This record gives sequence, C-alpha cells and structure tokens, in this order.
Amino acid sequence: MVEKLPPEVQQAAQELEELQERYLAIVNQRTIIESEISEIKRVLEHLKELPEGYKVFKNIGNVLFEESKEKVIKELSEKLELDELLLDRYRKEEQSLKTQIQTLQEKLKDMIAKHYQSLATKEKKTITGS
Repeated sequence: MVEKLPPEVQQAAQELEELQERYLAIVNQRTIIESEISEIKRVLEHLKELPEGYKVFKNIGNVLFEESKEKVIKELSEKLELDELLLDRYRKEEQSLKTQIQTLQEKLKDMIAKHYQSLATKEKKTITGS
C-alpha cells in the first residue's frame, strides 16, 4: 500500500522547490553582474591608458557616437559602482536563500522521517494485532 505524504510535508517540499528556483535565479543574476563588472574594469583600464585627445566612441543602440574620454570614464565608473552595489545585494540574498534552503531541507528530512516512523509503528501494531 502506497501512503500519500501529509499536506504539511508536501507544502514544505513545494516551498523548498520555490526557494531553490529563487536561489538559482539569484546565482544567475550574480554571475551576469560579475561578468559585467569584469568587462567594465577591463574597458576602464584601456581607456585610462589612452593618450589625451584620442577619439573614443560610445555605442548607443545601433549608432556609434563620439564622446570625450573623461565622460565615458565617468559613466563607466558610475555603472561599475552601481553594479558592485547590486552584486553585494545579490551575494547577501544568495547567502540568505542558501541558509533558508538548508534549514528547510533539514526540517523536511525530519518531517519525512517522522511520517515513515509513524507508518512503521501503525503497521507494526496492525501486524501484531495490538
């Protein structure tokens, strides 16, 4: 006979699945931001090495516009600062979700163990006729 898990166990399993999905989404977003930060840092290094008066172009949509080196450096530096704040937020959220997932996994293991222990006890009583 196959026993259906109690609703609270099913609910905890569903909650765990949702937390894991959110965790993966945050990990993906963090990875994207880390890549963007790396690219911005690389571009800033190259821009700072360019001599004064060197033509710099900025891509907006499908069009390249000439911009001053200083303006592009300023914009990229601001973008870098914002991305680093966002990265910090993602890391904190990732850690929080990781902790929640671990806690819920332990809770779920305990709930399942208790459920099957209770089934075993009921079955034992049925077999012995008590």
